[in-house]
Amino acid sequence: MLPFPALAGGVLAALVALARVFHSVLTRGPSGLFNDFYDYWAAAVLLNRGLNPYDLAALHGVQQQAGVASETGTGYSYPIFLAELLRPLALISAQQAAFLFTILSLVALPLAIGLLLGSIAGLGWPVALVGGAAAGLFPPVIGSLYFGQANLVVLLLLAVSYRCVAPGPMLGVAGAVKLYPLTGFLAALLRGRWRALRNGLALFVLLSLLQLTVPGGGLGTARSFLGPDTYWSNESINGWVSRLAIASTWTRPPYPGLPVEPLMLALVTLLGLLTIGALWAARERSWEGALALTLCLGVIAAPKNSFWNYTPLLLAIVFIWVQLGRRWWLFVIGVAGWLLLEAQAQFDSARATVYQSSPTLSWLSSVGLYGAVIIAGLTAYVLLRPASGDRRAGTAIA
Repeated sequence: MLPFPALAGGVLAALVALARVFHSVLTRGPSGLFNDFYDYWAAAVLLNRGLNPYDLAALHGVQQQAGVASETGTGYSYPIFLAELLRPLALISAQQAAFLFTILSLVALPLAIGLLLGSIAGLGWPVALVGGAAAGLFPPVIGSLYFGQANLVVLLLLAVSYRCVAPGPMLGVAGAVKLYPLTGFLAALLRGRWRALRNGLALFVLLSLLQLTVPGGGLGTARSFLGPDTYWSNESINGWVSRLAIASTWTRPPYPGLPVEPLMLALVTLLGLLTIGALWAARERSWEGALALTLCLGVIAAPKNSFWNYTPLLLAIVFIWVQLGRRWWLFVIGVAGWLLLEAQAQFDSARATVYQSSPTLSWLSSVGLYGAVIIAGLTAYVLLRPASGDRRAGTAIA
């Protein structure tokens, strides 16, 4: 059972995030509300009709017929498992489906935050409530709720894995919804958790076989994942390098002609090797820290990963808090990383004006990435140098 303060903190997180969404709609209008969910919904509609959900023109057609405005970009670009899960919602209107999906997200969020807060030994009301409010103010959480992203459901799966309850299968299901959680299997591999690795990968492969049932294919979309992508919400290494090299709708490149793909692959490889090195050096340390660090790698390195997919950084933030001890300077650095994420949200909301006066300002289009790198670095540091008084509540739920 979850401690009552932890559950209360989770409920507060959901209320704060919902309030921020309402505030955004009231002050800026509903532009973009449920934008990403409408892609999920339209893909599920196409599946129900026996059509290819990766067909962008067909996706546009479904959305236009439903009377919803969506900036589809590349369309539905997720594993087919998510669209299969949403087939029942495709039987009702897009607006009704979005409302029900929001309710599901608002149920998942307090449970996820409650699980994370419950990992703190001796959790009291002040930490639970402040932590819950902070989680509700976390920009990727707000964005996931606003745009109708599946990240809050994924966060719940990852939080369960963080607490060592069926960690492998939870990672397998999360990876079948969005691919970036698959980096969590690195933690199981380097810690020798063979059962979790075997069960999780087997479940992921089983769910991925659904991809073979897609009418007209769908595997071909994977070829474009490594290509340049300057889209404003792409906060991966891919998006950062792309905007430095290629003009986008909102930015001008400071280094036109920069070789995007080779540089991206080199940076991702370097980051991966550093992560593996830290995991190997700390292979006798906590599962929670190892999982949090590998998920940091996933959200930063996965091609075309949006800012809203930074939601799993909450696992890393909780782990850093647990390991702070008396090292106040770690807290200061962590706050700086958080503020960079908040700055990204503010810059993106004013993207039509903030980046365009100079190519140098393109660097500001990835401040969220810089914040995520800071949080990842702190996670690695406290994993390698844990606090003398470990405040974890334990590795499993009672």
